[in-house]
Amino acid sequence: MNYRTIFLLLMVLQVRRISRFIMFATILAAGFSNANAENEKRVFMFVTEGSRDLELMLTAEVAVMRRMLEDAGYTVDIGTSGDQTMTSDSMTLQPTVSLAEIDIDRYVGVILPCMAPASDSPTPAKVTELLKAAVAQEKPIAASRAAVIPLAEAGGVAGREYAFASPVDTSQRPEFSGGKFLGIGVVRDGNISTAGICPLSAISTGEEDGTVELTRSFIESLAEST
Repeated sequence: MNYRTIFLLLMVLQVRRISRFIMFATILAAGFSNANAENEKRVFMFVTEGSRDLELMLTAEVAVMRRMLEDAGYTVDIGTSGDQTMTSDSMTLQPTVSLAEIDIDRYVGVILPCMAPASDSPTPAKVTELLKAAVAQEKPIAASRAAVIPLAEAGGVAGREYAFASPVDTSQRPEFSGGKFLGIGVVRDGNISTAGICPLSAISTGEEDGTVELTRSFIESLAEST
């Protein structure tokens, strides 16, 4: 075998190595691209327990929010307290993610249905942690009525205008300090959307339910932030 033949064989081997490297790099880049694209369209929804009307809140609030987000092209990951399944007369809601394992960096936004819980319903520490991170990263967040409380506890209303069930005495609820209550209708301030009327309160007060408008506001803020 002469030197020319050896040289040509070495060149062929080198080209094959380069081709394999390029193929591997292309596959890897495609994987990262797909992962980023998936994350850009993924939203986290936390559904709290202890609803005073589970049937109404699942069908008229959670299902409506989820359907609107999915119709807009978003994947909705649902977490619940203790990863519990919720079952009403006509609907079963199963969590799609474990609350303890959620990484806020996977999501472009967070939405919190009201769920009309009892007044003493606690917010899981993990949810507060996720909300604080979402606020710090300026991710779009939407919260309805009772869910505005955990948002405020995470610093989400300080320095912002917000909606809630009623005006707040900040000496009793210091977490609302620095925010400006505008009323019960849907309010969007930057990337934070809030509403003071949920399906159950709409029935009891005769006011218009803010679920659809709140979700629409959230979708608009998602579109503007990506």
